[in-house]
Amino acid sequence: LQINLNDTHMLFEDANSIKESNAREAERQRLLEGVDRFNLSNDHFYEALQGGQTHRVRQTFGQLIVAHSLPSLRLQPPYFKMRHTRQELRSWHRPCLQVPVGTSIQFGRVRSAKKRKQKHSMENPWAAKDITLKDAADCVLIEYSEEYPLVMSNVGMGSVFVNYYRKRGPQDQSFPKVDLGELFILDVADISPFLNFGNIEPGQVVPALYNNMFRAPLFQQKQRSTDFLVVKHVAKGESKWFVRNIRYQYVAGQTYPLQEVPAPHSRKVTTTIKHRLQVAAYRLMNRNQYHLLQMAKLSRLFPEYSELQIRQRLKEFCEYQRKGLGAGYWRPKLTMPIPDEENLRKMLTPEMLCLYESMRVCQQHLHDAGKVNEGGEEDGDDLADSKLSIEELLATWNLTRNFINATQGKAMLKLYGEGDPTGRGEGFSFVRVSMKDIFLRAGESVEEKLAEIEARPKSAHRYNVAEQQQIYKEEISCIWNKQFRTLTRSTPEAKPETEANKEENIIVPEINDMFGNAAIQQGPSVIDPAHMIAGSAMDVSFKMARSTMSQHQQQTNTVHANFIQPNRKGLVIRRAIKSPYTGELMWKTEVVRDQAVIQAYLRQRRIIENTAYGSGDLFENDVDIAGETQAQLARLKWARERRIAEAREHEKSHMTTFSLPQPNKPKKEVVRRCGNCNQLGHMKTNKKCPRYYEFNPV
Repeated sequence: LQINLNDTHMLFEDANSIKESNAREAERQRLLEGVDRFNLSNDHFYEALQGGQTHRVRQTFGQLIVAHSLPSLRLQPPYFKMRHTRQELRSWHRPCLQVPVGTSIQFGRVRSAKKRKQKHSMENPWAAKDITLKDAADCVLIEYSEEYPLVMSNVGMGSVFVNYYRKRGPQDQSFPKVDLGELFILDVADISPFLNFGNIEPGQVVPALYNNMFRAPLFQQKQRSTDFLVVKHVAKGESKWFVRNIRYQYVAGQTYPLQEVPAPHSRKVTTTIKHRLQVAAYRLMNRNQYHLLQMAKLSRLFPEYSELQIRQRLKEFCEYQRKGLGAGYWRPKLTMPIPDEENLRKMLTPEMLCLYESMRVCQQHLHDAGKVNEGGEEDGDDLADSKLSIEELLATWNLTRNFINATQGKAMLKLYGEGDPTGRGEGFSFVRVSMKDIFLRAGESVEEKLAEIEARPKSAHRYNVAEQQQIYKEEISCIWNKQFRTLTRSTPEAKPETEANKEENIIVPEINDMFGNAAIQQGPSVIDPAHMIAGSAMDVSFKMARSTMSQHQQQTNTVHANFIQPNRKGLVIRRAIKSPYTGELMWKTEVVRDQAVIQAYLRQRRIIENTAYGSGDLFENDVDIAGETQAQLARLKWARERRIAEAREHEKSHMTTFSLPQPNKPKKEVVRRCGNCNQLGHMKTNKKCPRYYEFNPV
């Protein structure tokens, strides 16, 4: 049989092309199998993400609503003050407990809590009478682990008790039961709720205190049978006492600020002060039928302002009615109507006043420490930080700004050393370091790191960003684990007393003295009167503190001299000065009765004396000064050297930083050549050029 391929009545197909078309059709049918042709979402590209094979980060915050009570929303003066005395600023949230002496105290019966028909919410806030502990309502006792927290809430402000739980895996559906607070589920790949300064492991539940100003982890403590809560209620000059049991007891870890404390004399501070008076004036106008304001009522709310200052602030949004109806009163301007209550609450929130109080407290601490220039609105660069002392670096406006910038990736923190609220490496130091500094792991030396950097090829970078970020995260994880282990321990860890600490009787820390003993890695210094120089600052502190002690306490041999008890006595200072007329030495006596000035003076004198003890400049050999011999001074010097050596050993187990030296590049000498005379050393605009007046005639 012969077949002609050119026959027009016959059709031929290639076998290879048939196989290829069949394979393409089979692949198309396989892809379309089980897929809706109207579904254009490309779900098959997200299958890996749903299976947990791809790293995912979800932002899970901003969903919790913090509700405040009615007195805090309205900023009632008994709870929110704009003017604080010096004593109130020095004892911020630590009011002195005045207990009657020589009289019996009768404890009243705790009344039953009233059942509210509606739950506490933004629409139904607590009233002033509901903010009390004299009833049998549930309460939670939370103690700050920091001696001086950066920001604290006022009376009536709300916080949310949150229990964060991280899943063990994508398919984990077994959620734990919690007795207190709300349960918040974190996925496997969710970021840490503590702003990357603390992690929650899979299957772990970590309670936290959540509000609009800060966030802090909570650690439950064991209730002891000897602990109870005493409540003092004062009404119409009469004090009533109640005793309550402590059912829930927690300790808060280091607080992480969410808002920046404004610096003194900044725009935020002036705006807060202006809005405080403006909100109070608007509320007084709303009470009046004709929306009129009397100056005397507003002056009683702000006694710290003069009538002229209040009148200048009222002119911004009010006008004075000189004649006609309402003469002698202030009324709002026609172009600026009175805002409603909701807008008034947005104009000035309770958080703004708490941040303002934190700024005022730190400002008073700096003033007591002798820092007159409390700082202003700084740009926050490294050059400005290098000019500040450690007390100014530890100001609340600097620390909060540093932490917020660090959470946003704009700065890096020191993490250890000065600024650590625990003083033992169990808290984070919010002091900022340069992002160009080199971070060293525990045990690495600066010389070895510099040698490694110099050994790198010229094409390699001197600063490895990935390596530095890894060291930084490892140190954060190490500090968080130490804090977690310490605060979850049922019994406190006993700190071993070294030989150097035994000999530091009259050594007073030169820094962090105003921030308390928790920041200097030691307890309060115990002073032995036998080891005291007569007339020294320690001797004066001892005598002033001892004069206020009772007869029973005076029988003891030691007294804490880091704090001077307030009394009515003064400090007599005698100075030898030269006479401006004869030039002879004469004695000048000055009596100081202000306790803040006395403490600041004695603190500075202790620093000067400690420096003298270390150098030995003020004492000659074999001189006996009121029991202090040269041998005792030698022991003190040895104790200081021992503490320095222990600090170096402590650095071997923690991260350290250092700055890279600038590369020694030869500077290019710029040699100018004149365009007129073609000589070196000057330009054609210089009048010393010999041909200057040829081209520039007079």
